[in-house]
Amino acid sequence: MRRGVAKAIHTSTNMCFWMENPKWSSGNAAFDLVCSAMQKLPFSPHEAQKRAFFDTSRLLAVNGETVVAVNAADPDKVDKFMLRYPSGVALGAFEQSARHEIGAVTTYLAGIALPTAVSIQPVDILRHTRKLPLAVKQHQQRLDLAEHATLDLVALTAEPDSRQRYRTAKDLEILCVGAEKLRTEFGYIPDVTYHSGNLRRRAADGAVTLIDVMPFYENGSRLIGDRPPDVVSHLQANLALYQEFAGTYGS
Repeated sequence: MRRGVAKAIHTSTNMCFWMENPKWSSGNAAFDLVCSAMQKLPFSPHEAQKRAFFDTSRLLAVNGETVVAVNAADPDKVDKFMLRYPSGVALGAFEQSARHEIGAVTTYLAGIALPTAVSIQPVDILRHTRKLPLAVKQHQQRLDLAEHATLDLVALTAEPDSRQRYRTAKDLEILCVGAEKLRTEFGYIPDVTYHSGNLRRRAADGAVTLIDVMPFYENGSRLIGDRPPDVVSHLQANLALYQEFAGTYGS
């Protein structure tokens, strides 16, 4: 891969939301040039980058900007990487923002979300690039899936009244309250509605565990605050790279 194309893909990862929403138009010619080129790619640049960087034998999931992999030192833990490409953001500000986001989830979903430790680490995914992108890295205990079964909401509804059912209902109520707080106070929505497989119920006592929270903005974006502060200036500064990128992949 040519250096300019690699750098263009790296820079374009900031534009993930618009790439995934082809009907959206910015009204800015340079911006739309990137979008149209990205939409013609036969693969997701995010997935290609991540699968190239991580040891595939450790990969558990690749979704959006998240990678879940088995911890190299402790196979009973998983590492969750949420990749971010902040443009001109100081490390301290980025770390504070990341801790705020993860803290919002763990605070409001206490008792349901798994214990989370957040650290900021450089991740050189595209080794052709000059700047190292940053990543939020979470360590989470792996669930024993023999003990934690996927919560089937249809089967749950059909169950007779029981302590387990009431316990599950209470946990889900807490989850919904937490999700509402995330929406109203932090502006993004945990993706628990569309992926009920994120909820697992422990056979022993019926407790519900939320195994993942995928933040969503109300406008549908999966990004969390990593957009350049001035999008137009950012695009103009990188227009030549975008044009090369579009010329390579946009035909």
